[in-house]
Amino acid sequence: MFLANAVFYGEAETYIVDDVRIAQLGEGLSTNLRVLAAAPVTQRSFLAVMLSGSELSVAWQPVTSMPLLPGHRPQVLLDLTKRLIKDDPILAQAQLDLYTLGSGSPDVLGTERLPDGSYIHFRVPGLLGRHHFTRGLASAAIAACAVAIAATMLIRGLSMPLRALASVADKIGSNETWVPLAERGPREVRDVARALNAMQRRIQSLINDRTQALAAVSHDLRTPLTRLRLRCGFLNDGEAQAAIESDLDEMEGMVNGILAYLAGADDPEKPKTINIVATLTTLIDDHADHGKDARYEGPDRALVRVRPLAIKRVLSNLIENALNYGGNVLATLTVRDDDSIEIAIQDNGPGIPESEYERVLTPFYRLEGSRSRQTGGIGLGLAIVTREIAREGGYLRLGRGDAEKGYGGLCATIVLPPARKPTIGERPQV
Repeated sequence: MFLANAVFYGEAETYIVDDVRIAQLGEGLSTNLRVLAAAPVTQRSFLAVMLSGSELSVAWQPVTSMPLLPGHRPQVLLDLTKRLIKDDPILAQAQLDLYTLGSGSPDVLGTERLPDGSYIHFRVPGLLGRHHFTRGLASAAIAACAVAIAATMLIRGLSMPLRALASVADKIGSNETWVPLAERGPREVRDVARALNAMQRRIQSLINDRTQALAAVSHDLRTPLTRLRLRCGFLNDGEAQAAIESDLDEMEGMVNGILAYLAGADDPEKPKTINIVATLTTLIDDHADHGKDARYEGPDRALVRVRPLAIKRVLSNLIENALNYGGNVLATLTVRDDDSIEIAIQDNGPGIPESEYERVLTPFYRLEGSRSRQTGGIGLGLAIVTREIAREGGYLRLGRGDAEKGYGGLCATIVLPPARKPTIGERPQV
């Protein structure tokens, strides 16, 4: 827009300057003609030098017969001659003649005849050129570049702290390691950074206190549970003993589930490249060896870069849920076009209503009608799966299974990103 305005005003300036210069030229030619005509012959050469300037140079020639001067007379000069004569008729009497030395020359030369027959030679430099517009355009381009560079530096200086703020704000409440935001930039940005750092410290303190409290309570419950289990073994009433052991199993399952959920956020396990098919088929075969209806369909090898124990817990959780609630399980693995891995765990149970797909992924949420406490669930299984898969860079999707294959219940699909190529000396874990 800046350059467009410069071009427009430069073009307008061209016509304005040309009109003013032509008017000044006509006035100068008429003045020179009158002055030299009235001056004595002995002073005309001196006066011609005095009348010369940067816009019009003048010389007097004391001859009475002027030969035809060679030169180029384009139509623009013929029109200019007519215009000057029209503006001042005295130039017609002086036989005004304009010409150039060539078709590409910007300078205009000309002659005027004095009443005594002598001639005035004059030169108007650059009258046919448009150099002032070129210089103006170059100046505008330089100014535009300077403004663009300054604006880029200013925007970059303002946007970098804002991008850092957005990055830190996006990490609040996530499992990523929080790094305090550098408090630099404009005063307002520094104030926001200081407030975000203080808020993150408060949030982190609350999370740590909650985690430590729940972990301590859950861990300390193991001791009385163990004592109760030992004392239960000395009971003579078999029916009461079985009921108490069932309650103890349920309580121990709750404690283990809570500890697993709380420990997952600080899991120090390092990612490795593994053949996830080996992990999946091992879990399926273990259940099949115990007489369960468990099957696997898919390739024999698929590499992913994950935390091996964490992904094993995820797959084990989903497979056990399918067997507990559906009585059977089909695990399928597919390598997608973008080399990501898709694992589907489906069963023939009652499934989950579509309206509850998002809610069942939240901690401690249970579907009383289909996911009852009698099956051992406390509402943490899918929450743990969702969090662990997210930490691996993937996601969990719930849906209906393939009823034609006899698995019309819940279908939990895990999508994991492809493994990077192993570096030299690194072997995939199988």
